[in-house]
Amino acid sequence: MRYQESLSIFFLVALVTIPAHGHHSAAAAFDVNETIEVEGYVEEFIFKNPHVGVVLSVTDDNGVEAQWMATAPSTAAMRRWGWAADTLQKGQYVRVVGHPRRDAGPMVLLERKSFSEGSEAVAEIDPVDGSMIRNLASASQIEIGTADTLSLTLANGWPNLTGTWLGAGPGSAERPAPPLNEAGSAQQATFTAAADPAFTECEAPGLVRTVVTIHSAAIEQYDDRVFIEFEGGGDGRVVYLDGRKPNSDEHTRLGHAVARYENDTLVIETTQLASRLSTINGYLLSDQTRTIETYRRADDPVLGPRLEMHITITDPVYLDGSWEMGWQKPYAAGKYEFTGVDCRVPLQASSD
Repeated sequence: MRYQESLSIFFLVALVTIPAHGHHSAAAAFDVNETIEVEGYVEEFIFKNPHVGVVLSVTDDNGVEAQWMATAPSTAAMRRWGWAADTLQKGQYVRVVGHPRRDAGPMVLLERKSFSEGSEAVAEIDPVDGSMIRNLASASQIEIGTADTLSLTLANGWPNLTGTWLGAGPGSAERPAPPLNEAGSAQQATFTAAADPAFTECEAPGLVRTVVTIHSAAIEQYDDRVFIEFEGGGDGRVVYLDGRKPNSDEHTRLGHAVARYENDTLVIETTQLASRLSTINGYLLSDQTRTIETYRRADDPVLGPRLEMHITITDPVYLDGSWEMGWQKPYAAGKYEFTGVDCRVPLQASSD
């Protein structure tokens, strides 16, 4: 195996999230100007969110084993590049190419472009001579809906938003920086991406971070409610259409939401949100935050059905005005099952 000066290791690859923003909050912890190679036998392949994982068992020249981790694209992105739960099998010998952690901790970053461009970020090789057996890349397993796949409206005239809407690719999301006030700027100055609790502790994300992710989303519409689930964190929201009041004054990470239809648009207003970071880039929001989400069809005659989301965020504590973000996601015409959640915290550097 190779790791700079031929150090062999026991390696965990956690392939993660959100291509439009790089590689989760972990990106700041890695030196993208350096590249390392790791080889070993597959012990476990974890095709889950928020991090896909590959566990490799390898031994160095002295017969010593060690544990490592790395981060790279999420399941939503990996599916677009042909990966599935059975892409890697236990016992395969593979080489992984990525970036080392800045603090010399046992982690490696796999870049999204290595998969999107078909290069050899992960390859099966011969353990005897290191020759290539196959590059682990293939055609996408996802079937995108065509223009006639899904009707625009339901029988009752509401917009037809029901179905699975696929994790979007680069360029399909709008995420401008927020209009921070003085307190917000001061708070943001203390943010360190490598110390993001979502990365270091697997802390569940708040509403804004959940909604703006480009992970796949599924919607079910009923007469009295709407159910929305996001693949990345496995979060499911039941939002009622009757304007019901909250049961208590408690603030939670997903808050209290009410929904209504306005012509061709589903509108969701949320209050009573707990204070949380809003994106992988930080931007803490207070417990006085209010949001308005809108969901509508934005179909393309060539590209097919599209779901468009727009969110307006107000926070008198940290924002100097409204903050607006959004995305478009294509419709999954074929069978699409969410991969589930199996978050793993990063490994720490050895004390030796």
